Amino acid sequence: MRAVGLLTVVPAWRDATDRPLGHSFAWYPLVGGLIGVGLALLAQLPIAPNVGAFLLLLAWVAVTGGLHLDGLGDACDGLLATVAPARRLEIMKDPRAGSWAVLGIGMLLLGKFAALSTLHGHAAATAVLLVAPVVGRWGMVFAAYRFAPARPGGMGALFRTGLGRRELTVASATALLWLAAAAWIAPQVWVALLIAPLLVIVMGAWAARRLGGGLTGDTYGALCEMIELVCVLGVALWPVA
Repeated sequence: MRAVGLLTVVPAWRDATDRPLGHSFAWYPLVGGLIGVGLALLAQLPIAPNVGAFLLLLAWVAVTGGLHLDGLGDACDGLLATVAPARRLEIMKDPRAGSWAVLGIGMLLLGKFAALSTLHGHAAATAVLLVAPVVGRWGMVFAAYRFAPARPGGMGALFRTGLGRRELTVASATALLWLAAAAWIAPQVWVALLIAPLLVIVMGAWAARRLGGGLTGDTYGALCEMIELVCVLGVALWPVA
């Protein structure tokens, strides 16, 4: 599956066809679900909370090859720079990490670690690990559908070619069904139903203004990471039994 090869380190890209790349957006939440199942199983290991949280975080980053974290770092460097939109786009293409990238990635990983440590041993941990990767990747689909590309000839524009209402509908149905199933384990994960679209609309609109009217592939990855973070923090702040 093309989406697996793009979003994870699994070498599935060879199975790609000549269909437009945007069609693969329909399966992004399903790939997130596969990641979530692996993380939920890992969370069952009988180890200390801090060690367990570290191993979960390590696996979470490793399975994606740090793809979305890289996007977050680039987005932080570009979006937070006090320069013109065109210069922000140039900064985001620079492979070197600036101070904003280091700070943004560090704070996000720390936030996830704190939340996972707090939830260790609770049913809510299993539920949110099943849900967060799904809604994070659904957020990428919604952002790509809702906002124009910042660079018409860039990678973000290339990958959204062929993305339409059908792909968004399939992705949304998958995410909603997955969320409903996880809610049987811990109902507080329903908070993701509000978090994901709200962050895409608010943060996506802000980023689009900063970039001159559209989003890039880096901002898709940044939105995915931010949705995941707010989901795990939101469930961790919810009283758990």
